[in-house]
Amino acid sequence: MAPIDACHIVQLSHNDMEQACFLSMEAGWNQTERDWDLFFSHGVVFGTFAMPEQLAASAAIMPYGDDIAWISMVLTKTEWRGQGFGTALLKHCLQWSEQQKRVAYLDATPAGEPIYRSLGFQPSLRITRWQGTGSGKKAKASSNLHTANAIKMANMAFGADRSFLLESFLERAPATLTHTCASVACFARDGRIAWQIGPVVSMSEREGTDCIEAMTGQLSGSVFIDVPDDCIHAAQRLTELGFTRQRSFLRMYKGKDHVQRPPYRTIAIAGPEFG
Repeated sequence: MAPIDACHIVQLSHNDMEQACFLSMEAGWNQTERDWDLFFSHGVVFGTFAMPEQLAASAAIMPYGDDIAWISMVLTKTEWRGQGFGTALLKHCLQWSEQQKRVAYLDATPAGEPIYRSLGFQPSLRITRWQGTGSGKKAKASSNLHTANAIKMANMAFGADRSFLLESFLERAPATLTHTCASVACFARDGRIAWQIGPVVSMSEREGTDCIEAMTGQLSGSVFIDVPDDCIHAAQRLTELGFTRQRSFLRMYKGKDHVQRPPYRTIAIAGPEFG
């Protein structure tokens, strides 16, 4: 295997899509080609090749607004793990974020948390992934008025404009449920393994949870929902619906924390790859 000092980091492109998709599939992650396309089209993807034409590892950055750099898709091919490629790529992403004067954010797994802490990341928010099964069919489309309002609400709750991301979700699954409650925005998208519900934002946790329940009634097949641990009512309702806890994440940041803006509260995130 190549020694770590031979690691040469390059920016990837759509031409590397097939190998990038293989990395996330091999890891058992839920991303599809359309998820990777968002990073290639709106962000920046770095990688390193262990040998000519064989992608060994990746890391992606999604810039949000003027001051957030969301880091994700830190993946290493099985046969090249333990060689330091992932850490090298993560450090490269941090350098990029600092040069762009952006605060770096990510949602860490328990295994990755010690690495991120050693690089200066601070904890922010505990999140739990819930897994269950939808009971219905494909979600119904909402009106253009409701769609625009949902995007505005979700941007306010996140604290940065990421309309391109939410518009992509709507194209893939026109599933905002603002028609059931004007103070809630609820999105979903298809995944390789399961539907992903989120982001879900609301002025009331109870109303946001009602929309999540309505969404699960419109989707069929496996469903993932990533819920902040302080959303106690949502956790109780998901348990009643037969959802179980699958894994945990810790939102971390390096720089000045970007505080969630009122009046909207996040009941479910868009997923650890998108925040």
